[in-house]
Amino acid sequence: LLVVTTSGKIASCPLVGSGAQKATCSQLSVPSLPSSFGAAPATAIEVKTGSGLRVMVATGSRVSLLELHVDDEGSHWREAGSVFLPEDAQVAAVDATHDRLLVTTADGAAHLWRLRSDGAAASEKASHVDMPTFGSRRTWQSACLLPNGKIMRLASTWQRSKGGASTLSSELLI
Repeated sequence: LLVVTTSGKIASCPLVGSGAQKATCSQLSVPSLPSSFGAAPATAIEVKTGSGLRVMVATGSRVSLLELHVDDEGSHWREAGSVFLPEDAQVAAVDATHDRLLVTTADGAAHLWRLRSDGAAASEKASHVDMPTFGSRRTWQSACLLPNGKIMRLASTWQRSKGGASTLSSELLI
């Protein structure tokens, strides 16, 4: 598991053993993301074991695809491409694999792009947009693509107990 922190640092958080519920994270020895990205929604993936990293980070309606480049001057992030969401979209989360990019927006929509082997998107516009059929009173947190191609979403809702108190409840929806 790779994590992008709000300060732009990348950490590795390996889960040890089957059924592990905790991970110990350690910062990778790579440069932080450029400060221009701030604390924007982002995800990191390892391209091939030990051979490189890619980061996808959303700023406004644009998602930048960055790759770690190593040359004589050291290592630094360079843009491999970008994709665009509708201008009014508010990004909730970014998820990726080596060949797919999935961006979840605040309305629960899941925007999917196919990625080429060089890390760039096959097109600037999403190849598929999946809108949830569930109620609109949810706060959409994230989504991921399942092996069967379905999209699983994480959402939260406020629910009232019999005594009238409100509690925040998480839901996984397919």
